[in-house]
Amino acid sequence: MNKTEITKNLKQIKKLLEEDSPYIAKERIGFLIDEIEDNRMYRSTQGRTSAQVESTYKAIEWSFYGLIITTLIYSLGKALGIW
Repeated sequence: MNKTEITKNLKQIKKLLEEDSPYIAKERIGFLIDEIEDNRMYRSTQGRTSAQVESTYKAIEWSFYGLIITTLIYSLGKALGIW
């Protein structure tokens, strides 16, 4: 959400308050806060969705398991004199 969109939303909320609609204004402010917070979270993942982040972590996890298994097999082979 950019500065222009935030300003537009705040002006609309101000108009609602002037028209004596505090409940609707309160809801709009809540939505605006949620959207701004979501935008910050979006930036922290560098544009990736939560599903993409999760799949990346799973790939890293399985790569780590593979590294451990490979190291164990190699160490066992060295200990038994196979390699």
